[in-house]
Amino acid sequence: MKILKKYINEISGLRFMYEDLKLNSSIGRKYILNQELITDEFILKVELGNLSAMYDFVINDQNAITLTKVCDLLKQINDIHSTINNLHSRRILDDIELFEVKKFGILSQKITDELNYAGFDILLFHDLNNIIDILDPEQTRIPSFYIYSGYDERLAELRKIQDNLHDEEPFEIERVRLKCIEIEDEVREKLSHKLSKFSVELQKNLNNLGYLDVLIAKSVQAKEMTLCKPEISHDNIEFKGIFNPQIKHILNSRSKKYQPVDINLYNSPSLITGSNMSGKTVLLKTVVLAQYLFQFGFYIPAISAKMNIFDGIMFNIGDDQSELNGLSSFAVEMLKVNEIITTVKKGKNILVLVDELARTTNPEEGKALVSAFLEIMNEYNVCSIVTTHYGGVLSGARRLRVKGLILNDKEKVTVDNINDFMDYSLIEVTDDRVPAEAVRITEILGVDEEFIQKTKEFLKNQ
Repeated sequence: MKILKKYINEISGLRFMYEDLKLNSSIGRKYILNQELITDEFILKVELGNLSAMYDFVINDQNAITLTKVCDLLKQINDIHSTINNLHSRRILDDIELFEVKKFGILSQKITDELNYAGFDILLFHDLNNIIDILDPEQTRIPSFYIYSGYDERLAELRKIQDNLHDEEPFEIERVRLKCIEIEDEVREKLSHKLSKFSVELQKNLNNLGYLDVLIAKSVQAKEMTLCKPEISHDNIEFKGIFNPQIKHILNSRSKKYQPVDINLYNSPSLITGSNMSGKTVLLKTVVLAQYLFQFGFYIPAISAKMNIFDGIMFNIGDDQSELNGLSSFAVEMLKVNEIITTVKKGKNILVLVDELARTTNPEEGKALVSAFLEIMNEYNVCSIVTTHYGGVLSGARRLRVKGLILNDKEKVTVDNINDFMDYSLIEVTDDRVPAEAVRITEILGVDEEFIQKTKEFLKNQ
């Protein structure tokens, strides 16, 4: 199954987004970790519609008190899944399990009442007052439980006798005690039988409360990070101001600015060129993250976004690559490329992103490999991005270039402020030139002067 728990350590930035969620309950955490990647348009529309309704509720200051109350109640809810399973299997519950059901019923009802009063009716909760009445014959609505005397007249009478017995009547005390235990067991059996009829309602409310917690957490995150509601598209993909939340958070903590980027994608390959430090790898990782967030029902880190739904996302990006069974990095990369091509040829609707394809081989063969890959992506109309350092790639793919270093004479560029002079914007180009900024960046970084001079001499002689 394609669930979030499977991808949380595989997708760069996804764990950061998950850990940033202000979930209130274990059932909320369990719900989102088991949330499936959505590939059905109708289901995704419903998911984003529910999140939109909750987001509107969260950003409305008039709902602040209600939201606080609901979150406080969610924090008190335990995962009673196993207890509900016992009820469904018609097992006899013990006192702790009966307490769990009563407590859950009371909290569930309080949350339902709070939401209904505030006019939030997106989620359907079953009325659990019948369950509470079964476990609360004295109508105290206090989340505690014991076998009340009111459950059985015989038990009430025996407890009266028990209260009047003296220590010098040990045999009678023991007889009455054992008889009380016998009747209490009968009461537990009767209560469990009555409650078993409500196991489905209990399970649905448990699931919906976990989902409610997730919707609240996603909405609060969207508000705090300034995320946007993505629009489902059947044509082009458009990101305006897409950003990487984790990197933006790190830069902001260092009093540095993050530059968002605009990018459009089509059902064809796009080739992105740019020097080192130009943000190509970050951009690819951010697009991958945004696509997974979208199909897991999150808002997106962008000013606005139009996105397609894919059956899968395949990528080979930067340091995510690892060696496999002692093979070289190039061999591993080619096996990944082969997996992508095989999937594409099966007609799968996938998003493909490859960073610095064939970067570990010689430039002549590398350019040929990149050209061939782009041609196949183009032939099969695959929405894809490939980044490269290579110039002279022979392909009809759409070409984009990172603007790169923008220098001026007024400010000195240093290793500490070099990012302030990088423009990560993408421009569409028609030529195959690659920005030659490696030597300049090496100088700014303060690399050995002799090394730099020899590099320049070799460049002159090429």
